[in-house]
Amino acid sequence: MYSSKEKSASRTRSLCLTTAILAAGLTSGAMAASNLAMTAADTTIGVGGKLVVTVSLSGDAVDGVGAQFVIKYDATKLSLDQTSGNRYEVVSGSPLDLELYESHSTSGGVGIYKLALGTSTGSSDVSIDGDLITMTFTPSVDFCGVSGLVYYSSDGGFTTMLSDDTGSEVTLDPSSDLGSVTRDTAAPSLVGVPSNESYWADADGSNAAAVTVTQPTGSDSCDGSVDITYSRSNGSGLSSFAAGVVTTITWTATDDCGNTATSTTTVDVSADSLALVTAAEGGAFAAPDGDPFTRGIAIAVSKSSVSDSDVQTVTMDDAGSGASSRAEGSANFLIAGSTDWASGCALVRDPLHTLRRAITIDSLAGSGSHGGRNYNSRFAVDANDSASEYLKVGNADGNTVIDILDFGKFVSQRGSSLSPNTTASSSGTHTDFNASGVVNNADLSFLAVNFFSVDESCSGSYTGDAPRARISVKELRRTGQGHLAAGDINGDGWLDTTDMALMLQGQSGQPVRTGSSSSGSVAW
Repeated sequence: MYSSKEKSASRTRSLCLTTAILAAGLTSGAMAASNLAMTAADTTIGVGGKLVVTVSLSGDAVDGVGAQFVIKYDATKLSLDQTSGNRYEVVSGSPLDLELYESHSTSGGVGIYKLALGTSTGSSDVSIDGDLITMTFTPSVDFCGVSGLVYYSSDGGFTTMLSDDTGSEVTLDPSSDLGSVTRDTAAPSLVGVPSNESYWADADGSNAAAVTVTQPTGSDSCDGSVDITYSRSNGSGLSSFAAGVVTTITWTATDDCGNTATSTTTVDVSADSLALVTAAEGGAFAAPDGDPFTRGIAIAVSKSSVSDSDVQTVTMDDAGSGASSRAEGSANFLIAGSTDWASGCALVRDPLHTLRRAITIDSLAGSGSHGGRNYNSRFAVDANDSASEYLKVGNADGNTVIDILDFGKFVSQRGSSLSPNTTASSSGTHTDFNASGVVNNADLSFLAVNFFSVDESCSGSYTGDAPRARISVKELRRTGQGHLAAGDINGDGWLDTTDMALMLQGQSGQPVRTGSSSSGSVAW
C-alpha cells in the first residue's frame, strides 16, 4: 500500500484514466477478453476462521492501467472486514496498487462493494495478470455447502472491467464461481462409542484379555465424512488388554472444519482368571432329586501351599444319578491370571466335610459373564470325572486325615439336628455328612468308608501327620478335647476303632465301664 502523498501524486497522473475506468459502456477499441477468477483460500471454515477471497485474472496477461470491480456478497451470512481504512489488500506484486474509488453498502441482505484501482507507475500500460486483490469476510452464522456467497455483478452502471491507456475497456468474463463454502463451528458427534467393559483375564497364561474394541463412527451437521482417531493410555492397539489394568481409550472425531469431539471407553481387566470347578462328594446322600443342598467348596492352586485360596458356596445335587453314588455341583472360582494353569494342579475340598483332591486343570473354551465381568475362556477343574476323583467325605475337623478324632467329633454330635446346608463362611464341626438334617449312623458310614484316608497333594506325596487309630481319654482332656471322650463306647479309656465297630453295631454313645478300679483299666 502507498502513503497519502504517493496516492495523491499518482492520482494526478491517472486522472484521465480514472474518468475512463468509472465510465460505463466505453467500448471503443475493445481489447481481447480475459477471465476474471474468484477463489477462496479455504472453503471449510471453523471456529474463528475467516473467508479470504482472492480476485485474479486467470487468462492471458492484459495490458492496462486500471480496473474496477463490483462485488456483491450475502450479508446475512458474511460481513466484509475493514483493515487500515480499506476493505481490500493489494496482492504483492500486483501493478494495480493505487486506490481510485471505494464504496460499500448493504441493502436487503446483500452487501455491495465497489472498487476502482489504478497503477502508481504512470499513465502507460503495464502487464496485468495473476492475483490482484484479496478481501476478508467474517462469517456470522454457520452454513453448509453454500455457493454464491460472493460474486461479481454490476450496480447503477458501474461494471467490472479493465481499461488501457487509450481509454478502451477490456471485457472480462467473471464466470468463475467461488464454489461451495462451509462454515461449521459445531462439534461432530461420535456414534456407537463402545461402552465401558470389564473382563476376567483369559485362561491361557497371557496375563491379558483378548478383547477387540470396535471403533466408533462419526457424524456432522455439515461434513460428509468425519475423521476418527484414538489414543490408548498404554499406546497399544484395540485387541489386547493387560490383566490387572484399567485401560482408557480416548476417541476423537474431527470434521473438515477442524471441530472436534471426544469420548472415552475403559477396559478393566481383572488380575484373576476364572476357573469352573465341578466337585463331587462320594457317598449315599439323603437329599433326593430336586432337593439340593449347599456346601462350601474350596480350591487352592499353589503347589507350595495347601491353604484354601478361594471358597464358594456351591449347590450340590445328585445330578439325576441316584442318591447312592455322589452329590455334585459347580461354581466359578478365581485364580491368578498371570500363569497358564492348564495341565497344572488344583487342590479341591469341602473344608467342613472332606479331604483334598489333587485335580489336573484343563482349559475351557466359551464366553460368558460372571460377577459383573465378561470372560473369553475359563480354566476347568473337574473333580467329578470318576469315582477316583470324588471328594472323600468324613473329615470332621478340617485337617489332612480322616481318623479316630473325626469319629469322636461325630459321636459328640450324634443325634443332633443340623441344617443340611453349609456355606463358604460356615465354621465349626458339622458331621451331617449325608445332608439329612440329623447326625446318625448313616453319617458314620462316610467316615468308616474313608477311614485312614489322607489329603492328596500336587507334589504327589503326603507329608502331613499320620492318621491316628486311637487316642487316650486322658490325652483328649489334656488337649482340651474332653468332649470327644463320649466316643469311648466300651469305656476302656481309649477312643479307638473298637469303639467305631461298636457304634456301627448299634451301641449308643454312652461309655461302658470295663474292669475294676484296682485293675487300673477304668475309663476315668
